[in-house]
Amino acid sequence: MLKIVIVEPEIFTLLGIKAAIEQSPDIEVTGDATSGKLGFKLIEEMNPDVVLVDLLLPDMSGLELTRSIKRKTNSKVVIFTNQTHSDFINSAFRNGADSYMLKSADVELIELAIKRAYFDECLLDPKLAKKLLKSLDKNRYIDPTMLDKNLLDSPTERQIQVLRLLAQGLVFEQIAKEMFLSVSTVKRYASDLYSKWHVKNSYEAIKRGAMLGYIDYNLIVNE
Repeated sequence: MLKIVIVEPEIFTLLGIKAAIEQSPDIEVTGDATSGKLGFKLIEEMNPDVVLVDLLLPDMSGLELTRSIKRKTNSKVVIFTNQTHSDFINSAFRNGADSYMLKSADVELIELAIKRAYFDECLLDPKLAKKLLKSLDKNRYIDPTMLDKNLLDSPTERQIQVLRLLAQGLVFEQIAKEMFLSVSTVKRYASDLYSKWHVKNSYEAIKRGAMLGYIDYNLIVNE
């Protein structure tokens, strides 16, 4: 029997998918968590075969959690999300995800993704396959040296912390006090992140961070 852990911040979604999957005779839900840090601790303790991971967690990006799982454990990762943009899909697989499923998928398809991941096979939600293929076809006509440069280098924990505080509307002086750093150090973290992601300012960086799952898109959706 396959053992899985679910990391999902929305409690009703968590309870729903857990109850549905537990009906399967081949899959056992051995644990669940509503945050990335608690989830990773549970994964280390339980050593599940597969982990379902949402991309938008309250304390970290699901991409960060996926990287940690793949680097430090033997568990497979199935992304379980509402995010449909090709940047999310591409970045998820770059960070080690084994499959990518939408929360709207039938439970049978989610169970198939779990089993495929366990056997080192990839399953992309059929609703996203056509969308991703169109994106890849479009990129075929772009200079290859420019493709996804912003996804190649992962931001540091400090850079993401600055980004999240910027998204909350804080200015550099306020962020410096919050992080117990000098203003010049905070500005350097921000500048380095802008260069890494090839953006011009904090607004573009926040949009990019939300697109990649490092911060909650709802923080900026009304801007």
